[in-house]
Amino acid sequence: MSKEATLQELGLTHNESKIYLALLEQGCVTAGKVTEKCHLHRANVYDALQKLVEAGLVSFILKENIKYYQVTNPENLNRIIHQKQQMLNSVMDEFKVIHSTAHAQKSEASVLLGIKGFTRILDGFLDKNDEILVYGIPKNAPDALKFFIPQYHKRRIAQKITMKHIYNYDAQERVSFLNTMPYTEAKSLPQECESFVSTNICGDEVVLALWGETVKSIRIVDKDLSDSYKKIFYTLYKVAN
Repeated sequence: MSKEATLQELGLTHNESKIYLALLEQGCVTAGKVTEKCHLHRANVYDALQKLVEAGLVSFILKENIKYYQVTNPENLNRIIHQKQQMLNSVMDEFKVIHSTAHAQKSEASVLLGIKGFTRILDGFLDKNDEILVYGIPKNAPDALKFFIPQYHKRRIAQKITMKHIYNYDAQERVSFLNTMPYTEAKSLPQECESFVSTNICGDEVVLALWGETVKSIRIVDKDLSDSYKKIFYTLYKVAN
């Protein structure tokens, strides 16, 4: 992920991200210099600079009545994350009560598009504190998740949550690597069982992930269905290598 994209993930706009990086590289400069560097309309630059100053990410000094802008300590970016986490924590208990009341004893299904949707599902699995079972994993899946999955495994292992994988036949290197990790098991199925749809099971959830150009995740919450898929997983696990 690029530096600009990372800043946008933190909540900065496209213009704010470009200007922040320009100031990071240029040091203490005028708005005019920022405009030249970023190729943005001057009014948009001033607006974005004001927002960055208000957020504590940029400061300015006056020299002969001219403002010179500079980036404050980049560690202030962590403060943004901390503040957002505090805001979320303040309402999380209420959200959980509302959710559990609305979905008690009900089955539900949803479709999520893209890697972000799928990784949020995996994050939710960790909250269940239950074993995670996955089968039909294509070889390209770890590459698609390369910015997410290493840290995910670290968090999962720290929570002592077991994860069992059944990959397609051509992922032997990945299978060998996973089997070196604690709380982790991996096998593979013969070539005739090749699939581009991975089935992910945890607790009362079953998630079918279609690994096409855009990842499509079909999430189903139903305990009876989940129990059935767990039986399928362990049947396949017995015959996998």
